[in-house]
Amino acid sequence: MNMASNYQEDSDEGSNQRSSGSSAEYSDSDTDSEAANDSGSGSDSEEDTQTSSKRNVCMNYNRGRCRYGDKCRNEHICSDFLKGSCKFGAGCRLNHNVQSSSSRQDRRRSRPAEIETDEEFDGPYKWQLNLGKGWKNISNDHILEAQYSLPNTKGIKIYNTQAGVISIDFTKMRVLKKKNIKVRRMSAKDTEWLWYYRGDHCWYQYGEKGKASPIQSSKLEEEYQNNRSGSVKFTVDSTQYEISFKEMHQRNVSTGRKRRVRRRPKYEPSQNAGLSGITSQLKNMFSLSTNKTPEWQFKGRSQWYTFQNTGGCSVSSADIERCYQQNQTTMNFTVNSDSYSLDFAKMSQVNQRTQAERKVRRVLK
Repeated sequence: MNMASNYQEDSDEGSNQRSSGSSAEYSDSDTDSEAANDSGSGSDSEEDTQTSSKRNVCMNYNRGRCRYGDKCRNEHICSDFLKGSCKFGAGCRLNHNVQSSSSRQDRRRSRPAEIETDEEFDGPYKWQLNLGKGWKNISNDHILEAQYSLPNTKGIKIYNTQAGVISIDFTKMRVLKKKNIKVRRMSAKDTEWLWYYRGDHCWYQYGEKGKASPIQSSKLEEEYQNNRSGSVKFTVDSTQYEISFKEMHQRNVSTGRKRRVRRRPKYEPSQNAGLSGITSQLKNMFSLSTNKTPEWQFKGRSQWYTFQNTGGCSVSSADIERCYQQNQTTMNFTVNSDSYSLDFAKMSQVNQRTQAERKVRRVLK
């Protein structure tokens, strides 16, 4: 099924939304609860769970060794899913669609247009829509994947689908305002998942180089797979924090302050990523060849000054670079008691009290 290639991002950073109604579709604050299974597809993958004792399940398929493929007399479906114990959830490479199994061959003969495509796939991920006639691949899904991998992106709009314009909520993995349409992201078992928390200025990856967090994304993912409703505690200096997988937030145990947490895959560029992929490769090549560190500066009266987290300024050049790499449109910071807004598109900062505007630049040192 050919889906259109026009996409629009809805981000939770900054005030420059492309659609005036998009921000109301995603509720987001430091204390909001988010869906614990970001990679899931909602209730559609579990509502028809049955026991495998009543079904002729192909165990060779479950081991990845069935040589008969579509001609197999037994059902190609995840046996752990039927038992309700599949730890991979919607990220499992095996079939989780019970409706597409028992009468699979009969339906193929009579209605070939509705052949399911969710058994196995090549590549690290696959995005699909179900408009009521089975799961169909979304064309150019590397664009969705690229946006989904960014922790600051809450959702995306896709144009020119058979159902018109649809809005996908990444945090709950569902299509907004259209109950008859479902979305899912299938991922390989070896997908690398990264964990982020919402800082004062942008999102930070757990265990990121140069940050104080002693806990790594890999450790969080391991604990998450063991118990998706559990929690993890860790200590920074003398302060204890607790991460709740069910509520997807980090809580300061002493103060009770909560920060949002998100789980997103490490982006794997598609071989067919087109111009965007080529541009990304060239950018990486340039960064490697120059071996220079980007530095953010603002224009003073007679010279340029580098952002430093000293003298009352709440951000450093590294903080700004991190937000810039996350494709944010704006970021906010303070200097003493004044609030400022930095616009990456205009490359300027504005004092919110006086409306004074200064130029901003990014240079390689």
